[in-house]
Amino acid sequence: MWPAISNFATAVASVILCAAAVKLVDDYLDQELDRIVGRMNWSEFLGSSTMVYAMLLIVFAACINASISLPLFLSSYIVGMFIKLDHDFPTRLKGWQESFIVFGLGILFFEWSNMVFSLLFILSVQLFDDCLDFYSDRRAGYHNWAYRLGIMECFLLAGVAFSAAWWLGGDRFPPVFWGTTIFYIVLVRCQEAKICR
Repeated sequence: MWPAISNFATAVASVILCAAAVKLVDDYLDQELDRIVGRMNWSEFLGSSTMVYAMLLIVFAACINASISLPLFLSSYIVGMFIKLDHDFPTRLKGWQESFIVFGLGILFFEWSNMVFSLLFILSVQLFDDCLDFYSDRRAGYHNWAYRLGIMECFLLAGVAFSAAWWLGGDRFPPVFWGTTIFYIVLVRCQEAKICR
C-alpha cells in the first residue's frame, strides 16, 4: 500500500514542478501580452532569472519522474507552437516542423502512448485556458484558440482532448490530473494575493 501511495505522491510532485517550469517559460515569453492585459507575470518578480529557474524546475521534475514530466514538457512546447505553425524560428524551421521533430524525439525516448497522452492532456489544458482568457486576450489583440474557433467550439474540443487523454492515460492520468489541479489552485491563490507584484 505504502509504495503505491509513495509512487503516486512523487508523480504528482513531478507534475507540479513541470507545470511550474512551463508557467515560467510561458510568462517569460508572454511578458508584453500580460503587461497589456494586467495579468500577473512571474517574470516581473524573477526578472532575467526566470528561464534559469524554469530549467531548474524541469530538471528536478525529471529527477523525480522523467517518464511523466518530460513528455508533458515536450508536449507543452508542441502545443505552444500550434499558434505559430507558419512562423519561422531561429532553426530556419517553421512551427509545425519543430513540433513534428519534437514529437518524434519524444516517441523515440518515451513510448508513443505516453507522448500522445501528454499531448492530448496539455492540449485540453491549453484550450480550457484559452476559453478563460478569451476576453483579456482579445482586448490585447491576441487571437487565442477560443477566438479562432469560438468559445463553445474550443470548450468542446478541450473536452474531447481531455476525455481521450483520460481513456489513453491509464495509471498516468490520476497523478497528472491531480498535479495539474493542485498547481492551478496554488497559482490562483498567488494571483489573488498578487504576491509577485
